[in-house]
Amino acid sequence: MKDNNTTKIALATRTKKDGFDDCKKQLEKLFIDSTTIEKIYIICDCYKDIFKIGKIECKVLLNQEPIGPTAFNSVIDELNKEKNNKKEKYHLLTYSKEVELQNKDIDEMINAIENEEKGILIVVGYRLRDNVLSDKEFELYANGSYRNNDVGIAYKIPWNTCALWNKKFVYGTGTKRLRFDEICEKNRNQLGELIVKVNDELLSTDYEGMEDGLAIAELVTKNNGLKYKLIRKNLFWNIEGNGERVIRQKKKMARKNIVLNTFMNIKGYSIDKLIAAQY
Repeated sequence: MKDNNTTKIALATRTKKDGFDDCKKQLEKLFIDSTTIEKIYIICDCYKDIFKIGKIECKVLLNQEPIGPTAFNSVIDELNKEKNNKKEKYHLLTYSKEVELQNKDIDEMINAIENEEKGILIVVGYRLRDNVLSDKEFELYANGSYRNNDVGIAYKIPWNTCALWNKKFVYGTGTKRLRFDEICEKNRNQLGELIVKVNDELLSTDYEGMEDGLAIAELVTKNNGLKYKLIRKNLFWNIEGNGERVIRQKKKMARKNIVLNTFMNIKGYSIDKLIAAQY
């Protein structure tokens, strides 16, 4: 195993301005003593001065759509701009404060990326299980269960909710460049309304999100020998809020497989190559 103290991680998270203080508190709670995270970027629709959590520098990147599917592109751009000033290169940890992530989990993801020998690992993450979906609902939305290893492809890939992206692609060029596609923004595609079944009702949602899966699909379609990994352990994803927040989460989970498969078809990315790239 590599010494993770020599590995540099940049953590990126997204929040709206009304959730900024809560986001900051949660980051302090989880990472103030981290020896692996070198810097933190918070994407938000308000300006804040640079501050520190423990010894970790925290920079707020202004974005009017901070929780949008392509918001993490601003962090990738920032890291590449800093690289041009001869600074360190970092693996990128995309993260939502609702996930209960510990330092040992980060170490496990680092070890997966840096000790992978059968190909280059693009990204690694964990299975996420929330406090909202029943087992029956999960199996419906996932088109199967992890127990039988028959979930749909969107449930077999890491999500930006908690994923460590290899710096080789964060700073990559050409076909090896990590980028989250604008087609994943509901206002940047022409697909319109999507109907999903939630609580035995047909509800309207949008073709949006799954930018993480689409980025992986693009990389494995355009390059040979690349892999991605979903560690076979659940991390708890704590969804807080009222009934509206719960319904929004269920709609998001219900559309994942549909949305990823639709976007891949439009872009011409190979489902066979995506499945074959699982590690």
